[in-house]
Amino acid sequence: MPDADTLIQHYLEGTLTDAEAEELHTLLQNDSQLGSKLLQHFEMDAMLRATKPLAVTGKVIQPALVPRRRFTFATVTTVAAMAACITLMGAWLAMSWLQNDEEDTTASVAVLTRGVNLEWESAAIAPGTPLSPGLLKLKSGIAQIEFYQGARVLIEGPAELQLISSGEATCTRGKLSANVPPQAKGFRINTPKGSIVDLGTEFGLDVSDASAEVHVFKGEVELHKAAESMKSLKEGQAMAFAAESQMLPANLSNFASLSDLDSRTAVSDRTQLDRWRAASDQLNADPALKLHFNFQDADSSRSLRNHAPHGEDGSIVGASWTTGRWPGKGALEFRNVSDRVRLSAPNEVKALTLAMWVRINGLDRYFNSLFMSESWGERRIHWQIVRDGRIRLGIAGGPGQHHQDCDTEVFFTPERFGRWMHLAVVFDPQAKEVRHYANGSLLAKIALKDPSPLKPGIAELGNWNDRRTTGVAIRHLSGTMDEFALWDRVLSEVEIKAMGR
Repeated sequence: MPDADTLIQHYLEGTLTDAEAEELHTLLQNDSQLGSKLLQHFEMDAMLRATKPLAVTGKVIQPALVPRRRFTFATVTTVAAMAACITLMGAWLAMSWLQNDEEDTTASVAVLTRGVNLEWESAAIAPGTPLSPGLLKLKSGIAQIEFYQGARVLIEGPAELQLISSGEATCTRGKLSANVPPQAKGFRINTPKGSIVDLGTEFGLDVSDASAEVHVFKGEVELHKAAESMKSLKEGQAMAFAAESQMLPANLSNFASLSDLDSRTAVSDRTQLDRWRAASDQLNADPALKLHFNFQDADSSRSLRNHAPHGEDGSIVGASWTTGRWPGKGALEFRNVSDRVRLSAPNEVKALTLAMWVRINGLDRYFNSLFMSESWGERRIHWQIVRDGRIRLGIAGGPGQHHQDCDTEVFFTPERFGRWMHLAVVFDPQAKEVRHYANGSLLAKIALKDPSPLKPGIAELGNWNDRRTTGVAIRHLSGTMDEFALWDRVLSEVEIKAMGR
């Protein structure tokens, strides 16, 4: 009796006998792997039958010339068995997919949308960070927080704000002003002296050890104090409530406003941009710097100037110009499969440091390119983000040797999307390790299996080219980049921390 592959081929050709059909039926019942193999044969057969006729040396080759299948009772029985196997296999795969592809969740209830001159007593938080319930302690500066229910709150340091839910917080110290649209009606702020329930309005709150003052600028709020009846405050009214309550006129000038935040932000942005320019000039003087793109080229430019002492400019393909970390700072946005920057990195380096400022919008592909050598093999490198959020430096082996993937733990979770991040990676042959950094902090150390020189060569930012004419893997970045640098030396943790501020 023929083997399973021959039986399947006979079925596809329409020459399967009744005895062979019974044998194939038995094999399908006894071999769980055969159903998968059968499905692969079906897919190939369907593809060949869909192929258009090909003219070869004056003749026409027709896939349709494959004999029409004969269907006896036995073959129908076999097909039914095959269908049952395939259906069961498909159901099993679907269940596995559902179990392994659960939706991401978040505990966040608000987001820090803007901030100026922020100095934190609690853990430092950058604008764009989603906020989970917990205590925020702001030493100085102004922070704008938008609650998921819709309320917008400005807090002025020094202040302490405990986030409770998307519609509630507790202020134990400091000043805040709140804008509560109709969709957020019922937004609640608690204080040690009582609670304020907003009915869709704008108000200010000043909390000290002695008392709490609430000032209503628009609309109406309710004051709730233990053992006392609810009090209502309307536009233009204010109240200091402690041991005894006292009515006051509302004082808008005593609280930070959006215009204050705008003006202070503009001054801060100019200061940071000037500071960055000075640091860039110092950076460019390093003889070990081989590539430095600061993305300050003209909006019409399709090349990136290399500010390193020696080296070639980069070539922009597809990517479009946009605003970077601050107004006046240029950046490139990568969105499409075509978007990339082609560049010439050193052909060989004994040590290497890569650094960039990037804002990731999402991890849409399994491999999301940061900096990738063209093609693969012969000690080339691929710096990328894996779909699950790990940052990876892939190092190809030499002839006959295996590659090494140097991965961090999961770093890019959805909460970090849309925020500017400074990423760096160091290839240190003396220490025989790869080190990953994010925002100046060490993420991971990975022991090197092979510390021999790397050969980055022709490479791309935000994409990858493997030199094949067809079927190139899609690895383009979904995000924005506004600075990139490459050194053929090991940068210290102090140097990387200074760049990541």
